Amino acid sequence: MTDDDNHPIHSTLTQSLTRNGKTVRIGIYQDGKGGWILEVVDEYWNSTVWDDPFSSDRDALDEALRTIEEDGIESLIGAPPDFTSTSPPTLPQAMTPLSEEEMDELDSFLMSDATSDETMLLDCLDGYLTAIAIGPVTLKPSEWLPRVWGPTTRDEPAFDTIEQAERITVLIMRQLNGIIGSLQHNPDAFEPVFNTYAYPDSPQDYLDGEMWAYGFMTGINLKRPSWKGFFDEPNSQEVLRPIYLLGADEVTTDEEALTQTPEQREKLSEQIPASVASIYRYWLPYRLAMAERTIATTYQREHPKIGRNDSCPCGSGKKFKKCCGSATVLH
Repeated sequence: MTDDDNHPIHSTLTQSLTRNGKTVRIGIYQDGKGGWILEVVDEYWNSTVWDDPFSSDRDALDEALRTIEEDGIESLIGAPPDFTSTSPPTLPQAMTPLSEEEMDELDSFLMSDATSDETMLLDCLDGYLTAIAIGPVTLKPSEWLPRVWGPTTRDEPAFDTIEQAERITVLIMRQLNGIIGSLQHNPDAFEPVFNTYAYPDSPQDYLDGEMWAYGFMTGINLKRPSWKGFFDEPNSQEVLRPIYLLGADEVTTDEEALTQTPEQREKLSEQIPASVASIYRYWLPYRLAMAERTIATTYQREHPKIGRNDSCPCGSGKKFKKCCGSATVLH
């Protein structure tokens, strides 16, 4: 945990959950004192935070699942935002994207002498994290974070302090969470982090998503066999085309000719947000189904749920809600 409480370290158990057509984000993060905070965020960015910390992230997840199972997911859904208000809604802590100053801080570190020449820069990192966010499987940080620094362990950065290591890791995790939150809110409004370049004798700067696309393709290659379902789709090549042309390691001579000029690369870069939205929508049902399966094996009720209008199992003859189901009655 960093000294800045606004940047929590999240558990790998953080996840989205859908029930009855409604989706919430279960956020679990450290409180800096050895405990774990549970926060559930609905589709309107309303946040429900449990008052007391949990001893483990697993306990926090079990409590969220128990609440949804017993009280229904609707109990965690708040009111839609008031669009007549002039004030924008406040994003919950767990999903707050990086500010411009924080982006600059992360960018500066990635370009610093503390990192190797193989470390991803900000645009490449954003593409890499986007592939991780929208792909078919949920990866643990231990599976994807080392590749940020480079392909070998020799590329690991030379952090000055443990606090600096935690700070940079938190910024990267929040960038990933920001990508996830943006796509959940509106996939069609997603904005990749691209570079712009000025060329001699050119009156304008050109958008260039080459390194972003390289990062995305690197993210795919982490679990490439898992992407087979998408690759087998009839239109997958067309959807992936701008990312592939700009970011693939090996392309044909004819394909390489399509990315030679700044105008060509800018045109392809402008097509990438639509590709991301399409890939996100393709894998979303699969990711939700996998999450449901994981939850089903994680939490199983030991006894059948008792309806509040059923007879109380204690044998009193009263309805459950009037007997043991009442908070004022103890047996």
